Amino acid sequence: MSRSSITPAILTALLALGAPLSAADEHAGHNHAAEGAHAHGKAEAVGAVDISVYKVAVSASGAIAAGKEWHVELRLNPDQPVPKAIRVWVGTENGRGSVKAKAEAEKDAKGEYGAHVEVPNPIPADSKLWISIEPDNGQTAKGSVALPKTEATHEHKEGDGHKH
Repeated sequence: MSRSSITPAILTALLALGAPLSAADEHAGHNHAAEGAHAHGKAEAVGAVDISVYKVAVSASGAIAAGKEWHVELRLNPDQPVPKAIRVWVGTENGRGSVKAKAEAEKDAKGEYGAHVEVPNPIPADSKLWISIEPDNGQTAKGSVALPKTEATHEHKEGDGHKH
């Protein structure tokens, strides 16, 4: 097909066929647990927190970086009722300046959830990873875990061998 024979309608159809319907479709229906490391890299433990009746173990893949996406995995005690929704964000408790991501249940892995969290840029002082759990019945509860230390968050002190 020559460049001059591609009409706007054909171009629109080609683009529509070649692109996913939405960013969410890229991860819809897959199972992180069955795929191992997936494309996120190896998950490292971040911490654990009790939220209402749920014991939540948190792990994440990759380093946390301002303005980047961070893949977070949550493991809830599977003997508890399935929550209506789980939302996670990096920032302050009130969520101002942060984007909340909905954690999705991992297919065939009861109690396991994954979320792609947008890290704010800049990361607010005293930020944490916040988790809000909305049970099927009852009041939403939230808790947090400390963010893992990264080279960017490491504070250098005078005389520690670094020259700036």
